[in-house]
Amino acid sequence: MKTDTVVKEETMRMALRTEVSRPTNYSVEREEILNPSLQSLVRMGYQCTFGVLQAGQYGVAQTRRRAIILAAAPREKLPMFPEPLHVFAPQACQLSVVVDNKKFVSNIVRLNSSLFRTITMSDLPEIRNGASALKISYNGEPQSCFQRQIRGSQYQPILRDHICKDMSALIAARMRYVPLAPGSDWRDLPNIEVRLSDGTTTRKLRYTHHQKKNGRSSTGVLRGVCSCAEGKPCDPAHRTDRQFNTLIPWCLPHIGNRHNHWAGLYGRLEWVGFFSTTATNPEPMGKQSRVLHLEQHRVVSVRECARSQGFPDTYRLFENILDKHRQVGNALPPPLAKAIGLELKLCLLAKLREDAKGNVDFPPGTDNRVVLGVAGSGCVTSLSANFNDIEYEGEDIGRKSKPHDEA
Repeated sequence: MKTDTVVKEETMRMALRTEVSRPTNYSVEREEILNPSLQSLVRMGYQCTFGVLQAGQYGVAQTRRRAIILAAAPREKLPMFPEPLHVFAPQACQLSVVVDNKKFVSNIVRLNSSLFRTITMSDLPEIRNGASALKISYNGEPQSCFQRQIRGSQYQPILRDHICKDMSALIAARMRYVPLAPGSDWRDLPNIEVRLSDGTTTRKLRYTHHQKKNGRSSTGVLRGVCSCAEGKPCDPAHRTDRQFNTLIPWCLPHIGNRHNHWAGLYGRLEWVGFFSTTATNPEPMGKQSRVLHLEQHRVVSVRECARSQGFPDTYRLFENILDKHRQVGNALPPPLAKAIGLELKLCLLAKLREDAKGNVDFPPGTDNRVVLGVAGSGCVTSLSANFNDIEYEGEDIGRKSKPHDEA
């Protein structure tokens, strides 16, 4: 059964480039999957539009760019993308994309302001590493309009899922020794021996090689932890150089020169600013990197991650803590979903009004085409329906123009 309207959401990486394995030679290639999605919809007779939306512009304290495809069946109205509702940091709002070597640029004017982490999580009570109580009290009144709204209307206010992962004794010690200062990360860890909560003691990291890339230290101090620092090949099994149970993880200075010194790993959040894209598993060594609480020696809790996505505190999550993190991290932020849904509602109401008046007037040739653009840019491009030879046309249009107007 074919629906009247289709909404498809993907990460930018998945929408524009993705890694696929070729069974012929087992190599990994990078291919676009946006065009195949549009091709499939067009072949089914849909009108399509494509845009890039920044969730931070719709009321969450997080940068999260998402590619959105909207499609409408023949003779139906094609929805527009929602206009931004909040200003957000310009560096996080680069919504231009390149599709088949053609660049689409957003012309939305932005100011440098957004929901800060202070507003998002400052009213949540203090918890420790491994906190597992599923229901606790707030221990205070909301401190901002956002906090009152996110708490919702509860007869007996109960805070659910303010729980965090229980880290090992070594990781807990590292989190404890990362300074409570803005921008702190693993590079601020002291190179000392520490007695852990399990009774064991860490070792000091030994620097055993000169660092060829950065040159010798003026004092003659060694700065490399592996023979590769001197330009020699690594021991494949790291039998001689690898070190374990150190407060400073050996693997980070090992290849730090090749990866911007792993900036942000074991990093603390800051009160002023916004979350990076909320991941499905907050790990101090993970891709989200800055997941340590600002003032507490732990990773961010499930409820803090949920708030960064815009989930109200009344929203229920289920299964174990990792499942809850996945449910939050994989979700489209509810405020962004609401903004898209309101556009669909406006489009449906307009269609119903036209049908009631018996005045449905569609431009010719709109039943089987694609409109591409970046939300707010007014940049419209048509793709031929067969997609064998894709031809682009385009010009700037205003917000009030129909998405399926002839370019």
